[in-house]
Amino acid sequence: MKIITMATLKGGAGKTMNTFNIAGILAEKHRVLLIDVDPQCNLSNNCGVDIADPDLKTVRDILGKQPEDQPAPEEVIYKMPITDLPNLDVIPSSIMLFDTEMNMVNATGRENFLKYYIDDNREYFQNTYDYILIDTNPSMSIININAFYIADSIVLTSDVSTNSVSGAELFCSLWKSKRKPLRKENNIAALILCNFDKRTNLGKDLIEYTGDASFSQDIIIKTVVPATVKLKNTEVEHQPVNVLYPKDEIRKTYDRIVDELREKGVL
Repeated sequence: MKIITMATLKGGAGKTMNTFNIAGILAEKHRVLLIDVDPQCNLSNNCGVDIADPDLKTVRDILGKQPEDQPAPEEVIYKMPITDLPNLDVIPSSIMLFDTEMNMVNATGRENFLKYYIDDNREYFQNTYDYILIDTNPSMSIININAFYIADSIVLTSDVSTNSVSGAELFCSLWKSKRKPLRKENNIAALILCNFDKRTNLGKDLIEYTGDASFSQDIIIKTVVPATVKLKNTEVEHQPVNVLYPKDEIRKTYDRIVDELREKGVL
């Protein structure tokens, strides 16, 4: 079982889109669990989960509770939200995570709540899933640090814009300062560029820059996600590219990204 956390410091860069579509590709042959720790709940919505359901258990029931009060994995995991991908499950998020974050500020071991939960139920997770993909929001919050700390690999996302690429560079610097006191090795393993418009010179320049820059040259994924309305359609239809566009070039793009992630040892 490998745990991969998706990260960015800029909203709208394509992080959740990448998480959703990479998981979809993987779920064709592997058992995949998504964990949504973003209080905006975008990944949960992409999967078609009704986050307004008052009976829905969410990641908040893990992060906001003492171990004796936490639900068993079988209780909090939403099974098979996408009918065509029976290998894909999700632990949904909650907008109330903002409140949970505040309550975690002074808690002992606050960076390890998610790790403790996985460790306490490791036999279940290892026997049930090949991959766990965690989606975060664009910040270095305590909840996100939980997700970064537990990850075997962190995969950064940036759209092809100056601010977003700068955000990826800043993330590398901030995570270094955060992980050192936690005795965590550098687990940033890949950077995916998104929303590329081949008609713009700036986009081409930024792709060249990330291929040469010291912070990204060893982690850059060479396959770039193009700007296309088809990716927006995956969100609306609650189906990743391999289900919605099984023979389209956008599906092939994500196939190549998955192959590159395997080459880098992320998958």
